[in-house]
Amino acid sequence: MEDAISYDKTATDNVWLPPWDASYAANTGHHRVYDELYLSTTPLSPGDRVLDLGCGSGDFTRSVAALVPDGEVVGLDPQPSLLAEARACAGPNQSFVETPVQHLAEAMAGTAPFDLVMSRAAMQWVPMADHPGYLAASLALLHPGGWFRLEMGGAGNIPVIAPLVEEISLAHGGPPAPWSFPDAGRYLELLEAAGFTVDPGDGSYVRTLAQRRAFDRDSLLGWLRSQCYQGFEIAMPPTNHAAFRAEVEARLDEMRRHDGSFDQTYVRLDALARRPR
Repeated sequence: MEDAISYDKTATDNVWLPPWDASYAANTGHHRVYDELYLSTTPLSPGDRVLDLGCGSGDFTRSVAALVPDGEVVGLDPQPSLLAEARACAGPNQSFVETPVQHLAEAMAGTAPFDLVMSRAAMQWVPMADHPGYLAASLALLHPGGWFRLEMGGAGNIPVIAPLVEEISLAHGGPPAPWSFPDAGRYLELLEAAGFTVDPGDGSYVRTLAQRRAFDRDSLLGWLRSQCYQGFEIAMPPTNHAAFRAEVEARLDEMRRHDGSFDQTYVRLDALARRPR
C-alpha cells in the first residue's frame, strides 16, 4: 500500500488494512504475558471447533489449537503476510481464511457451526460501526449454547500514546487515532443487540481490566514501528511518513510513565457471552 486511501472510521463499507509485516509478531511479547489469563477464562474442550477472528501471525492461535487436539481451529485474518506466518507455525488441526471480519458472514457461509468464536487483541482495528455486523455473524456461526470470547483494547487504553501520536499525525496530514476502544457498558449493549446473552449465572461477563505492561525504550520503539505507525500512515500522504515517524520518536520521552519508566497502561475490554440454547 504505497498510496493513502480514503479513511472514514464510521463508514461500514470501508474495509481498511494497514500493511502489517513479519515484525508484528516479533513485538507481541506484552500480549503473550497474558496468554494464560485469557485461556483460563475461555471455555475450551478437546474436541471443540474454534474460529479465531483476527488471528494475525498465528502464534497464539497455535496455542489454542494445542488445547483442542481432537477439534479444529480456523484462523481468520485479512492480511496475507500475517497468514503466511500463521500457516508456517500451524498444527495439523488448523486452517485459515483470508478476509476481514466485515465479510465474515459471506466468507464462512455454509461452514459447520463452531463451539467457540474468539478474538484476541484485534477488534480494536475494526471501526465501531462494523461491530454490530461482525457480532451478528459470529452469533450465526455458533452452535446454540456456543461461546463468544473477546479481548481487545477498551476505553482508556494507552492513554499517553494515543493522544500524543494522534496530535503528531494530524500535524502531518494524517488521521485521528485509528483504534476503537469501547467501554464495557457499550459492548454489553452491542452483544445483547446481536442476540448474545451475558448472564453471571453461566459465568459470562463484560468487563474492563487495567494493566501495567512492561516496556523499555527499545521495545516501545518496536511496538510503534510494527503495530502503531501503519494505522496512521494508511491515510497519510506517503511523503509525510518519514517526518511523522521522526517526530514521534523525537518525543518518545513524553511517553514515559510518572515513575520515569516506559511502561504503558493498557485497558482491555474482556467479554464472554453465549448464544442462547
